[in-house]
Amino acid sequence: MCITFFKTARSSLDKYKLILLNNRDEHLLRPTREMHWHDGILSGVDEQDHARGTWTGINRNGRIGMMLSITQTQESKIPNAPSRGGIVNSFLNAHNTSDMVESLLIMAGIYNGFQLVCLEQNQFGLYEVRTLTNQQVENIEVCQWNDEYHVISNSPPSKPYQKAVYGKQLFSERLQYSDEMTVDEVFETLLEIAVNRKQCYPDAQLQFQTRNTHEYNRPLSAIFIKYPEGTREYGTRCHTLITIDQNNKVSVLERRYLPLESTWKDARFEFSINGN
Repeated sequence: MCITFFKTARSSLDKYKLILLNNRDEHLLRPTREMHWHDGILSGVDEQDHARGTWTGINRNGRIGMMLSITQTQESKIPNAPSRGGIVNSFLNAHNTSDMVESLLIMAGIYNGFQLVCLEQNQFGLYEVRTLTNQQVENIEVCQWNDEYHVISNSPPSKPYQKAVYGKQLFSERLQYSDEMTVDEVFETLLEIAVNRKQCYPDAQLQFQTRNTHEYNRPLSAIFIKYPEGTREYGTRCHTLITIDQNNKVSVLERRYLPLESTWKDARFEFSINGN
């Protein structure tokens, strides 16, 4: 499971071109390297997967890719399906992202459930949003979204989990005056959203996709996932926060959980897109 929130500017008059929050939900002990620069990409790295991919990454041009799984039962998964782990890196490194996404579209059916979220600046310097979802949709296609506020989890945007519906309301309310906020104030607000534990349950879409028990599903229905002690070593283990202002200054904060130390650790990055 994962959930991502982002706000895209409507015009150059907005203070921030982009405000983004991503929660990564994963097995707590899955080997993962902290966010760092590698091959022109700033991201964490999933060290268990042979593709050494990521869930959220940004490159020097300000292009952002995010990978969210589409929740499915174990029985419905394709045995020996190719890894989804490297898809974000492929998008971030692509010379032509449209060609890359179209190629992925052709091959999408061979993967287990995924949702790729693509964020790129257009000729006016504003961020455009595309998604490609390969399950729980009538047609596998590239979709473009023009909303200002977006919240996407592990179901298609057209079939949102209840926590995504709740999260979008919370996100839009808390950031409606973001033009008046400093980066640190934006990050403080995003972190408050990131640790929200309200369980949005029952959830028919979540139940349909998991086909599991209420005890299993209830923790998954919150923005911040935490199972009762001793029941399941799975939950929210990383928050990624990004702001990009109208001068193309990028600020990034990763807050990740260190399970062996039972503590959280921050890493902060700042850079300018294209070195400007």
